[in-house]
Amino acid sequence: MDQSYWSDPEVIKLSERFVCARLATYEDAAEGKFLKSLYRGRTGELENTVFVILAPDGKTRLSKSGRSPQMVFGGSVGWESSILALEMHAISQKYPAKSKISGLPPLPTCKDLRRSLNVASCDRQLLVVADRVPESVLNKLRMLAWKEPFRGRLAWGLTQSAKEAKQIGLPAKKPGISIVRPGEFGLTSNVISYIPESAFDQKIESDLATALQSSRISEKNYRRHVLKGRRLNKKWDTEIEVTDPMIPPR
Repeated sequence: MDQSYWSDPEVIKLSERFVCARLATYEDAAEGKFLKSLYRGRTGELENTVFVILAPDGKTRLSKSGRSPQMVFGGSVGWESSILALEMHAISQKYPAKSKISGLPPLPTCKDLRRSLNVASCDRQLLVVADRVPESVLNKLRMLAWKEPFRGRLAWGLTQSAKEAKQIGLPAKKPGISIVRPGEFGLTSNVISYIPESAFDQKIESDLATALQSSRISEKNYRRHVLKGRRLNKKWDTEIEVTDPMIPPR
């Protein structure tokens, strides 16, 4: 996650006028194919990051495509997010949203817990895992995920498998909600709060608020992070081949 863009308060506010899709690049073959149709680097292959703004039909491009908002819209150092906000505002004026929208969007999860944990680590966010809980609990989680102060500040994961929960370090004895701190390399987790289904209504909101207030996940320097991972033999297997020449071999 590029904190300089997507953590900017004005960009966050304007993003509510858009459907923001964060696709998986090398973690999903179908999404990777779609991204490659939008932008290819100098090698002609799919690169790790792609940015474009599309019209409501999902096909018409309202901006150029590139690796980042700065590549698409420009902007000198320190002003990138301001330029992005101005462009987003101009585009949103041409495509006003419907005045009334029914229902809530789904939980913003990845395709499995392994990826949810890794994304949370990359974004330096806590991960909230719904482990084998009923639809009624998921609906309440959706309400919390899209309201202040939780919106955009937590990562979310979902599983119906005790085995999958155990694979990322959760106790997985009984269904419930776990708030976890991702490990440095997104391969392990540390549970900081567990809420059984029976206590969900009483504890979930207060536990989420406490976790946000007390947790400070350290920043990462990309170069040092990669070097340390190599030294410790940390590995991550992607779904499709990594073809970005800027990413070192693993």
